[in-house]
Amino acid sequence: MNRRATAIALATFREAVRDKLLLLVVVFGVGMVLFSRVLGWLSVEDELKMVQDFSLSGMSLLALFLAMLVGAGSLAREVERHTVYTVLTRTATRTEFILGKFVGLVWVFWLCLLGAGAVLALWVLTWGGSIGAPLVAAMIGLLLETVVLTAVALFLGALSAPAIASVGTFAFYLVGHGTEALRELTAQGRSPDFAAVYSVLYRVLPNLENVNFINATTSGRPVDWESLGLGALYVLLWTAALLAGAVVMFRRRQF
Repeated sequence: MNRRATAIALATFREAVRDKLLLLVVVFGVGMVLFSRVLGWLSVEDELKMVQDFSLSGMSLLALFLAMLVGAGSLAREVERHTVYTVLTRTATRTEFILGKFVGLVWVFWLCLLGAGAVLALWVLTWGGSIGAPLVAAMIGLLLETVVLTAVALFLGALSAPAIASVGTFAFYLVGHGTEALRELTAQGRSPDFAAVYSVLYRVLPNLENVNFINATTSGRPVDWESLGLGALYVLLWTAALLAGAVVMFRRRQF
């Protein structure tokens, strides 16, 4: 990333940090981590496992809300404030602008997730637990999921209004976490008439479960780091395709 894109990323980071909506979303995420202890008390199983599972699931929602409420409207806000005209009339290209916005938003979202993760780690240690490989793998998966959700939000934000982009980002999240159900339908032969359709959809639709290691914190199984690495590659390929699409859509807009 060159100097101009870096400058745009830093400006995006500072702007997002000052956004009051960001604070509300972060408070929601941290609140879910703290509230998880109540569910732990109500659980008939391992309390700390319930705390980690609920907290990590809450952080997944935190990543989604950040992308929906902050990322999806990021480009529209630049247009409304006319700051995009100032940037693009100088030496920055539209590709550098999209790349800078993406990196700046990812920095902010990662900071929020890592902050919530730190609260979770302290919460677990306070109640006598330990920070193991499953929790680390789950956090890495959440960070990777945040990357692709941010790319989705920017792509849809370059294509449509913020409200539609937010709904589209939410739909991507739901589909991404529901794709594995298609494989189960195909593998178990529950709908043989549609097996071919399900098989094609499974290969075409996004699959966020490739980087979802939240269940590893409660299953007790060792972390498959190779699967996490392949999942990271999968997410980065989706991210690259979405960013390329965002650049194409943004170039077509008349300013």
